[in-house]
Amino acid sequence: MARTKSGAMPPFVKLLTLLQEGNVVTKEEIEQKLGNEIYTYRLSTYVWDIKTHTNGVVKVVKNGRAVTGYQITNPQVVKDYLKLAGADSFVPGQTVLKPSTSKFANKSVKSLASLKAKPAKAPSKLAQAHAAAAVESAAKKMKAPVIEDEVTEITE
Repeated sequence: MARTKSGAMPPFVKLLTLLQEGNVVTKEEIEQKLGNEIYTYRLSTYVWDIKTHTNGVVKVVKNGRAVTGYQITNPQVVKDYLKLAGADSFVPGQTVLKPSTSKFANKSVKSLASLKAKPAKAPSKLAQAHAAAAVESAAKKMKAPVIEDEVTEITE
């Protein structure tokens, strides 16, 4: 089951309250009624949760390949589950969905001055010369191996 705060209702249950009558519910209706309650880009996940947790049979209504809506084909089983879960009195649109953010997320940068950055110093000419000499000496040490083959027999 989805992780929620204590006493909070999982998102698939909120979707299930819209689907409980057995009528076709379009994606636009779900967005309009539950847009502030659930993440609508996760509808397929919520439908899967309904199928696995509540034994609800969800019919996906399509127009070609695009999904246009969802329908519950066994509404009585779903209504019994909602009553058991205590979600039969849920009214969509009461809460506002907060965007999930990490407590470790970086704060947004408004200006470069707010970073208090200091310019980096360029390496001196002497340091550049030492680096070039190190690269050359490493290249000299790495010689290509010489492979000697001996021809023992020539056939035509």
